[in-house]
Amino acid sequence: MITSAPGKIVLWGEYAVLAGAPAAVMALDLRASVDLVLKDDFSSFSANGYQAAGLQTARKDFPHLPVTRMIEAILHHLGYKQLPSHLYCHTDTTPFFRHGKKMGLGSSAALCVALYSALCSQLSHTPRVADALLIHQSWQGSGSGLDIAASWHGGVIRFSAGVSAHIGWPDDLYHQIIFTGAASNTAAQLSNFSEWLESEPKNPHLDALCRESEKLFTTNLDEAALSAYVTALRALDRAGSLNIFTQAHETLATMGTDLGIVYKPCGAGGGDVGIALSRNPETLETFANRATQAGFIPLKTEIAKHGIQARDNREQ
Repeated sequence: MITSAPGKIVLWGEYAVLAGAPAAVMALDLRASVDLVLKDDFSSFSANGYQAAGLQTARKDFPHLPVTRMIEAILHHLGYKQLPSHLYCHTDTTPFFRHGKKMGLGSSAALCVALYSALCSQLSHTPRVADALLIHQSWQGSGSGLDIAASWHGGVIRFSAGVSAHIGWPDDLYHQIIFTGAASNTAAQLSNFSEWLESEPKNPHLDALCRESEKLFTTNLDEAALSAYVTALRALDRAGSLNIFTQAHETLATMGTDLGIVYKPCGAGGGDVGIALSRNPETLETFANRATQAGFIPLKTEIAKHGIQARDNREQ
């Protein structure tokens, strides 16, 4: 069985979603893939992207590799104490890397969804998005689950408190994703945010961000509405010293302002990726060219209309 699942970008609602507000998430046509088949002689594991040296074993205990730890988490959730059968498994997350650096576009969630779907298919289990959310959280230890939901459903979704729904996306609102070239430590970012909330449980800046995130689902997605959300995100960043807007993001935001387009960091921030939004594709192309000249990496991505996809590997 060959399965694949798309990555994601957070359009708005980062941090607000952790307080119960809705977030908008776009699935991207960067896909993690899994080639999996049950075998009779030995188990074999290998990976591209998430590097894992090829390993073969005749034992049924779990080898300690990053990818196989995810397989272990999935199988434990399905009720298995050890490998249910010898299996061949190869994973590929190379679309999520540029110049050897991993971009924060939901690769681990996409891989989790693809692995979970493949194992369920081979082991006669019915895959459920709620289970995928639990598995990924137990493996990663933090997060809202919006990345799993985007990989599962595809398209553009509204996500809040584990519940997803597809939403429309204007045909005349264009996007350009930029990789700053520096990876972000999401776990550290979220830990800093949690510590800040513990010290300030009544947080007007987070409340304002939640209101702006909710508002974007009920208003026209114009530059003014999007800019109001970015302003609230910046205020949250400054109040909590969260380093969401790194110097790289500030540089890109200034480029965007000069061209009359909206730019924002995506997800936990602290580096990694951001998105520029505009109704003028030519202006967005100019922005991408200037970003390239400044040493950043514009990505050619489209909305992934489909979430999980699978086919029998005997079709090759």
